Amino acid sequence: MHSINVRAQIEFLQETGGDTWNIEAKKAADGYPESLDETLSAFANMPEGGLILLGISEGPGVIDVTGVGDAGALMDALGAKARGRINPPIRLGAVEKHVIDGKDVVACVVPPQAPELRPYRVGENGPAYIRSGDGDHQLSEHEVRIMVAHQMAPRFDVQPVHGADVDRDLDPQLLDQYLSRQRQRAPRLDGLDRKTLLVRTNVVDPESGSPTVAAVYAMGIHPQQFLPTLSVKARVIPGEGSESQFRLRNQREGAGPIPDLLESTVDWLAENSGVSVVFDPESGHGRDIHDLPLVALREIVANALVHRDLSAASQNSYINVVKKPGKLFVTNPGGLWGLTVRQLGRTGPSARNPVLYEMCRSITTSDGNRVIEASATGIPSIRSELERAHLPEPRFRDKVVSFEVELSSVSLFSAEELEWLQSVPGLSQLSVGQRVALVALRKGEKITNASFRAEFPTMDSVEARRQLQELVQFGLARARGERGGTVYVYRDASSSTGIDQPDLPKSGGTGRVPARERRRRVVDTLTGASEPLSKEELKEATTLRDGQINPILQDLRKQGVVEFTEPARSPNQRYRLVDQSTDDAD
Repeated sequence: MHSINVRAQIEFLQETGGDTWNIEAKKAADGYPESLDETLSAFANMPEGGLILLGISEGPGVIDVTGVGDAGALMDALGAKARGRINPPIRLGAVEKHVIDGKDVVACVVPPQAPELRPYRVGENGPAYIRSGDGDHQLSEHEVRIMVAHQMAPRFDVQPVHGADVDRDLDPQLLDQYLSRQRQRAPRLDGLDRKTLLVRTNVVDPESGSPTVAAVYAMGIHPQQFLPTLSVKARVIPGEGSESQFRLRNQREGAGPIPDLLESTVDWLAENSGVSVVFDPESGHGRDIHDLPLVALREIVANALVHRDLSAASQNSYINVVKKPGKLFVTNPGGLWGLTVRQLGRTGPSARNPVLYEMCRSITTSDGNRVIEASATGIPSIRSELERAHLPEPRFRDKVVSFEVELSSVSLFSAEELEWLQSVPGLSQLSVGQRVALVALRKGEKITNASFRAEFPTMDSVEARRQLQELVQFGLARARGERGGTVYVYRDASSSTGIDQPDLPKSGGTGRVPARERRRRVVDTLTGASEPLSKEELKEATTLRDGQINPILQDLRKQGVVEFTEPARSPNQRYRLVDQSTDDAD
């Protein structure tokens, strides 16, 4: 039984046009490619690992199944390299041979490795790599030091800042805000003398008596006197055709404690963003709309300030804000800590700098708003604001030694498409991805699980199926089974039958479908499905009723063609082919 759906991954690569940040395809016609050592190191150093496909030729926008000569030897070589070439040795997940279009393909999963053992190098003292875009990027020694610094839980925010003084170098108002909140949270702090209170609340290092990095960074009068790179560098890069002397314009480097850095950076973004005037038809008054919602920008900048790396290895690194035509990039030193990109906004907070985080939940900017309003609300707020503005979701990239957020200010929809979307029932319940899919379906395009994920690279196949199936359940799309998988087409709500009918043979007007035809529909649908399907999904894709599909599924199980993914009678029961790598004949 295979655990990797290679067909679906090839489909995905064909949709995206080549390798991705977590999939590496190589021809491997002459045996184990030596460059795979670099890929093993790179995937081992990435938080979510990756997938290697051998026997797949990748050219400019073209993905072909070419096959390998000796699959067994390649599988053995992968295991040997993982144990003997990568240092420290890494563990591999599933390593499988698949038969695709009559050719042998080797698939190998590199699961997430222990972060405390990073970096994983090629050779004992050789180079270390990470994934960058669709390739392997060699880490500099400076980047390696950053990785080494975070082998254990970071505590760099409570290190002392020698030469700084609480009374002389911290802002009294910000300090009072923080101490007041701490007393509210812990009444036992009320009776402490000031010196003890400052130690207990991590404002002062108990050994040296100096204020901590967190205190100086969050509440210092001028933190950059002691920590010059705790700042934000912002610049605009004009589009092609601009005069050379204006290649970089409106550059600014902020200074001051975190509340000042947050305000000045958001003000700079507002000054350098496009603005449209929208008129309220009732009042007749116009209001300015920025091309990117300022609420979302504030959250992104605040996250970068609070979660940046504070280790000595990043002492020469700044937070960078870069505005390009239609794009905004915010990058901070240090990757994610304690969670992955897929978990952002969908799980509890995991603060890289817990003391700094708590301070920023207590102190406010000049407008009275706290730097961090509430735990685990920032990312959902960003997504919500962008969705309301009909803009793409943010793209988060954990580069291990840095973290990048990319925003697009180019609307996903034209004015006509937006007008049409307003007429869709239950629009507020649809995700950004579902709205994009629905507009494409209305234009006559067909959507598969792979093409949907190609549009939204951070989405996995399970989530893609859920969102597409919801469009079917809401009566906005129709699923139909085709050789190679389930295809989704537009379903016109104004029509009783829908503008597209499933491409499946019918048997007159009685609704009777011969058993051989029912079997073919079920097998074809499961052959192309990228994940196991529920009975409801099978019924939708094959247009078969319970009484028609149940006997076929029972027969296929008895014959060993189909199996359950859960115990019998489980409410989460799903079906899959026993061997998804083999083509089924009619």
